[in-house]
Amino acid sequence: MPADMDKIFKTKDTIISTIRLKGPTLPIHIARTINLNTIFTSAFLSELYAEKRLSMSHMKVGSSSLYFIPGQESQLENFIEFLNQKEQEAFLLLKKENILDDESLPPAIRVAIREIKDFAIPLKVHINEQSKIFWKFYLLTDPEASNLIESLFAPKKEKRDLSPISEKKDPEILTQTLQGNSQELPKEKSEEKPKKTRAKKSSDDLKFPRKIKDYLSSKEIEILSTIEEKAKDFTARVRLDIPLGKQELYLIAKDKKKITEDDLTIALHKAQLEKMPALFLATGEIDKKSLEHAKLWRNLIKFEKIKL
Repeated sequence: MPADMDKIFKTKDTIISTIRLKGPTLPIHIARTINLNTIFTSAFLSELYAEKRLSMSHMKVGSSSLYFIPGQESQLENFIEFLNQKEQEAFLLLKKENILDDESLPPAIRVAIREIKDFAIPLKVHINEQSKIFWKFYLLTDPEASNLIESLFAPKKEKRDLSPISEKKDPEILTQTLQGNSQELPKEKSEEKPKKTRAKKSSDDLKFPRKIKDYLSSKEIEILSTIEEKAKDFTARVRLDIPLGKQELYLIAKDKKKITEDDLTIALHKAQLEKMPALFLATGEIDKKSLEHAKLWRNLIKFEKIKL
C-alpha cells in the first residue's frame, strides 16, 4: 500500500476512534486531534460522511454541525443549549410526552418543532379519509408511537395507518400513500417574526450569474442543473469534455476579491457530498494563507481566476 494511502486510512481511523470515545464532536476539535487544518479535516469528515461511517447533525453549534457515529444520536441531547429558547421548549415538551399532536401545539412551538430535526420525527396518521400529523420523540420506536397514538383514539376504534416520513425527504413533505398523491406539511408562521415580502430580483441582481453562464458557454462547459443564483454567487452541476470522456463537476463561482480557506472548505465539502470534484471560479485571488492548501487538494478542487 502506498505510504500516502496508508496515512489517509490511519487518519480516518483516528477520527472514528476519537468520535467513538468523545461522542458528537465539532470539526474544529477533530482538527486539533489529528493536527490538521480545517480544510484537510473537512475533507476527511466529508469522505467519512459519504461512506456512511459518520452521521452529521441538523443542529448547529455556532456555524458547524456535529459529527457522530451512528448509534450516538442520544448524545446530541448534550448540546440542546445551542437550540434557541422555543426550540428547547419544543424539545423538552416532546421528550416529556413522547408523542405530540401537531394541531394541538401553540403556533410558536409548531414552528420550533419543525427545526429540531435531530429529535422530532413527523408521522402521518390516516383516519378514514383524513390525515393528521404527529411528532414522535426520536428515541421512541414506531410500535411504541403507534400504541400511544392508538390510545388517544381508543374510543373511536377506526383503522389507522401509521408510518414515519422518509428521512431522505424534506420532513415537511408528506406522501399520501392511501390516496396516491402528495400533500405538503405546511410551514407554520412564527408569531414573533412577521413574514417579510421579498422583493423580486432585478436583472442587475443576476448580472454575475449571467456572465458566468456566458463564460461557461464560451469554454464549452455544459450546465446540467443550476443549484443557486445570487448577486455574487452561482452554483451548478456542470459537465465538460476531457481526453478520457465527459467529466461532471460541482461548480462554485464567486464575485469576490479574496478567496479564503473557509470558501475552499465549504466548496470541497459540498462537492464531496455530491461525490464530485469541485470547480471554483472567482474574480479574485486565493489569499496567501490558503494557497498552499489549494495546491495540496488540486486533484479534488480546481481553482481558476476569471475575468468577466
